[in-house]
Amino acid sequence: MKHSVIPGLSALLVLFGGVCAPAAAFAAASAAPVSLKTTDLGSGATIVIVHNLGSARMSWLPVARKLLGKYRVVLVDLPGHGDSPMPDPFSLAAAASAIDAVLAQQKGDSTVVVGHGLGGTLALMAVAKNPGHAKGVAVIDATLKAPTAIPDAQRKMFLSWLDENFDAFLTQVYAKQGRDSTQSAELLAQASLVPRANLKQYYIALLDLDGSAALKDFKRPLVYIASDRAWPVGQTWASVAKERGFDLAAAIDTVRIPASGQLITKDQPDSLASAIAAFAAKVLAGK
Repeated sequence: MKHSVIPGLSALLVLFGGVCAPAAAFAAASAAPVSLKTTDLGSGATIVIVHNLGSARMSWLPVARKLLGKYRVVLVDLPGHGDSPMPDPFSLAAAASAIDAVLAQQKGDSTVVVGHGLGGTLALMAVAKNPGHAKGVAVIDATLKAPTAIPDAQRKMFLSWLDENFDAFLTQVYAKQGRDSTQSAELLAQASLVPRANLKQYYIALLDLDGSAALKDFKRPLVYIASDRAWPVGQTWASVAKERGFDLAAAIDTVRIPASGQLITKDQPDSLASAIAAFAAKVLAGK
């Protein structure tokens, strides 16, 4: 089956390149939280960092090293990534609960959580449910709503195609994420380290998307850090926020980091670390 016969597939590929998550999926977790693998570095107030779908916690080392002079950094694997198990049964609610379980082990009044892509969405939802577990949230290139609705007939066609062509699907997804073909190949190689069955469960769970309503009553400071990919040159924040579902936030800071893309941790580690540190300092000082 050629993917050109599936209406809306191009939009789905764009969506999965900056993965987001549905609010309904976070209403309740049916699985007990799994224990996520973490790497704990440094000392001081805590910054918990959650990577993007298809990545790994150690990909954040270039940024973590630049934060260690002042902060304790806790790098977290998403469920089903690295050395962390998948919840059984899997749901985005269970994934968010697993992140929350890590946050619950920290001192909430001196902890800031940072999440990239889907990691940002899960962190946001976790803190929305338990605001006492963190003082603030920084999301990077996250999105909270789908670019197109998926009718049931198209869903069935897509799921059938996904079963038959998952490797081709991943290639298409990551081909759209890099700033160039070299970066895209690196992102695909990184994702290839995650078990295919785990990734497939995430992508299937991400078909019903609308998490923007959760921002209406969000009780913690929030900053949106954007690469060129999420916030292209010439586009206003208002249009980016509407496109990505952040226009409902009562208050949100923004930082745009030029010359960066999906591999923002490698493209601009200094600028990214500075943006995170500035937000953490502001939030922890109660400003």
